[in-house]
Amino acid sequence: MLTTTAIRLVAVGAVLLLGGGGRAQTPSTEAAPLLTPRPVFVPGLYETESRNSRFQDQGAKGEACLASADYEAFRRETMAQYQSNPRFLNACRLSETRDLPDGFVFAMDCKESKVVLTYHFSKDNVTGTIQTLITRRPEFSSEILTLMRRLGDCPGGEKPGKKT
Repeated sequence: MLTTTAIRLVAVGAVLLLGGGGRAQTPSTEAAPLLTPRPVFVPGLYETESRNSRFQDQGAKGEACLASADYEAFRRETMAQYQSNPRFLNACRLSETRDLPDGFVFAMDCKESKVVLTYHFSKDNVTGTIQTLITRRPEFSSEILTLMRRLGDCPGGEKPGKKT
């Protein structure tokens, strides 16, 4: 079973394989909190399915416990994992973060690539997209789409807000 951390680190690993070793800078500002209704996120066990545009016939399925207490916690924890990961910080830097009506998007500049991660939320669904642009070889650029559907509570009584 994949944990929230494992799912997010898959994206970091993809960036590191493609990105190289540029020096990262910590962003000095964060996006202002939303003043409109927040996207809906329900913690729990999610069934996942991912497809890579470069390997469309090789989807990956799994399960993941997304235990963030709510949308704001999910967003904060996701960003914190990137901002505190030494492998990421050695290869990339966050270049843009913005809120969407139903989620958020952030971009990373890495050596020879740019990666944009987008999350969309509804009550029992989370959709994540990782778009990777290889600047020197755009024909090798790709997009990974991950669909997550809530199945129920996390096994073992894991409570929202507890790290996975």
